[in-house]
Amino acid sequence: MRELLAGVQREDESAFERLAELYNSLTESAVHRFAPSFGISEDPDRRDNVYDMDDLRQYAAMALYRAAAAYRPDDEGRKVSFGLYAKVCIRNAMISELRKYRREMKKRTVREKSGDERKRRTKGCIAAEDPLYRIVSDEGMYRTLEMFRSTLSGYEKEVFEYYIVGKSITEIAERLGKDEKSVSNALYRMKVKIRGLLKN
Repeated sequence: MRELLAGVQREDESAFERLAELYNSLTESAVHRFAPSFGISEDPDRRDNVYDMDDLRQYAAMALYRAAAAYRPDDEGRKVSFGLYAKVCIRNAMISELRKYRREMKKRTVREKSGDERKRRTKGCIAAEDPLYRIVSDEGMYRTLEMFRSTLSGYEKEVFEYYIVGKSITEIAERLGKDEKSVSNALYRMKVKIRGLLKN
């Protein structure tokens, strides 16, 4: 073991690969123990969008590497085994990452609440000036709405459906896996189309 640790400390990649294999059960145990706290499920339909199991495996592997690089069994006469030292280091690394995750979730909740409040305050103004809101809010415009839908591409229809229920450009981009400029461009094209229909 000393030879393997010395190899890691010399930055020998193959030494760390062998060490990681030896301690795979330790890192996997930590990953599975902490996964529920990160909102991670093995069920593919219930995956958290911030972290997944592979992310936690990477954090555990980095903690194992740092433990191996820092381990000095003879420092100050300590006789702590590397296995115990590594276990404590991995646990501390996971706790540290979990704290970051919880802070991020708290910030996200605050942002979403403030965004919802902003939407409630401004929705009347948006509806009055936005041609896309006008067309869906006016009951007498059903035929125009149907004509409008027929002019949209598949992507534009997806953007429209999210936009009309109050999703922001950022939220739409995240949901569709597109960048915000692409969503903005699609909305611009739609507004041009609907203005043309409303003039006729």
